[in-house]
Amino acid sequence: VSRCICHNRSFVEIKEHAEQYNLTKMEQLQENNYCSCGCGFCIPYIEMMFETGQTEFKPGAFYKKKNED
Repeated sequence: VSRCICHNRSFVEIKEHAEQYNLTKMEQLQENNYCSCGCGFCIPYIEMMFETGQTEFKPGAFYKKKNED
C-alpha cells in the first residue's frame, strides 16, 4: 500500500507535503482536502507514516501492528 486512492497521491507525496507545511496529524491533511477524504482506506497507513516515516506498507500492516501493541 503506497498511495491514497481517492486523491491519487502517493504516500511519498503526502509525506513531503506534510513536512513542507509542518503537518503532524491525519486531520490536518483532511481539513485541506489533501488526502483521506473519500473511502478512508489509507487512513491507518498515513497514521503509520506519521509514526514511522515509512511510505510503503504491506496490506494489513496496520492491523498486525495494532494486535502487537
